[in-house]
Amino acid sequence: MNRVLEAEQEAARAIDECESEASSLIQAARERARRIANRTDERITLINQRIRQQLQQQLAEAERAERRAQREHEHDLRTALVDDVVTGLAAGLTGHRDGD
Repeated sequence: MNRVLEAEQEAARAIDECESEASSLIQAARERARRIANRTDERITLINQRIRQQLQQQLAEAERAERRAQREHEHDLRTALVDDVVTGLAAGLTGHRDGD
């Protein structure tokens, strides 16, 4: 009978030890999961910042290109207008008008 009681007590101690070890393993796994989640969040934040910076740079370059294109177009219009005025003046000075 004593042996049975001792065996039961030993089994209960073993169960307690297993439960304690399992609890420690679960706690360690939860802590590891928290660290992984924190690192993941940090990486996502860093990637978002880099992408935002790249997009801002690309947008700024696109805006500069648009302004350059607009200035070139305005320059082309002014050049065409000057050419027309010079042609008209030359025609007026030489007596050659359109249709003459």
